[in-house]
Amino acid sequence: MLSGAQILLNRLSCISTPARKLFCVIVREAYYGPLHPKLPGVATPAEVLEACGLDVGEFYSLAEVLKKEHLIEIVGDYPLEAIHLTTESSAAEEIAEYCRKVNVPLEEVLAGLDASSLR
Repeated sequence: MLSGAQILLNRLSCISTPARKLFCVIVREAYYGPLHPKLPGVATPAEVLEACGLDVGEFYSLAEVLKKEHLIEIVGDYPLEAIHLTTESSAAEEIAEYCRKVNVPLEEVLAGLDASSLR
């Protein structure tokens, strides 16, 4: 299994499925999103909202769950906020890259908590 993957999946198992799905969108946008230039591991609320289909209230409510679990940080003030993946969620980059290489949906692993494809 990828290093750190099980620790991240354990952390994700403590939060709701909608929060895990939002985390997947954040990870995807942070590393593969259309906005460039930006730092790796950083997404913007605008690109995440466009990709996830949540309304603003739902987004911020679920983002708060991810913040409490120390999976993301929201830096800056509206409208220049940036979502940073934290050190605690750093394994997400490796998982996302692996999923992309072997054509496994990221949601299957992170939202579905299925580590079997990481072996």
